[in-house]
Amino acid sequence: MKIYISSDMEGIAGVVNWNEVNNDQADYQWSKQQMTKEVQVVCETALELSATKVIVKDAHDSGRNINITELPNGVLTHRAWTRDPLVMMSGVEDGYDAVVFTGYHAGAYSAGNPLAHTMNSTAYRYIKMNGVYMSEFMMNAYTAAYYKTPIIAITGDQAICDEAKSLIPNIVTVAVKSCKGSACTTMSGNEALLAIEEGVRTAIKGYRENPKACALGIPDKMTFEISFANAGLAYKAQFYPGVKLIDNCTISYETDDYYEFLRMFFYAC
Repeated sequence: MKIYISSDMEGIAGVVNWNEVNNDQADYQWSKQQMTKEVQVVCETALELSATKVIVKDAHDSGRNINITELPNGVLTHRAWTRDPLVMMSGVEDGYDAVVFTGYHAGAYSAGNPLAHTMNSTAYRYIKMNGVYMSEFMMNAYTAAYYKTPIIAITGDQAICDEAKSLIPNIVTVAVKSCKGSACTTMSGNEALLAIEEGVRTAIKGYRENPKACALGIPDKMTFEISFANAGLAYKAQFYPGVKLIDNCTISYETDDYYEFLRMFFYAC
């Protein structure tokens, strides 16, 4: 069994402030360590359950957050950014049996995390697909689905876990914190690790019993709407083929091929 892990930081246990996820701040150092530990326990559990390949995409900010010296032997880590349309899922096209998301967070226009955003907290007000606000989870889940790879588990805040369940009912979710306003109530770091271990163990066993239980279908037709933080970004994006400017800060794009949305988003946005 080959497992692909995409790891973010805003959804790990304890994180509640931007200073804790920016690598030029002193508070970042403990967040980096907690992110590493949460990824580590996923890798260890997967290998214990006889995974034949485990790769981790470090998918936060610089892509250089996880301390690879603390990961088990045999685990590969994709660091920094390849600069391809798959972004936080780069490499998943190589073929994996299942995907696990760690440290994921509520998307833009959500009240589920003080750090809620989708892809870039300063560039986009929101991104919608067929009228639904998109989170990074949703974007990346459909990327996995494009390559016929089920998403079997997610760890993060309660809001993103609830969203994941609504999209993929059989996914295993591990909510390490719940948030309201500018605050979060969180598990301790060690308690989160135990919960993540149990969740991943359940998810892998569930996959082996029914590999298609967490399969996600992609809509036949998709309309995307992106609202930018300023008019200049929308003006630039309108020149990508198929993009329409619908107001000073908002564009729309229609396609029946999800990869074409990813390509548009990468080059136009």
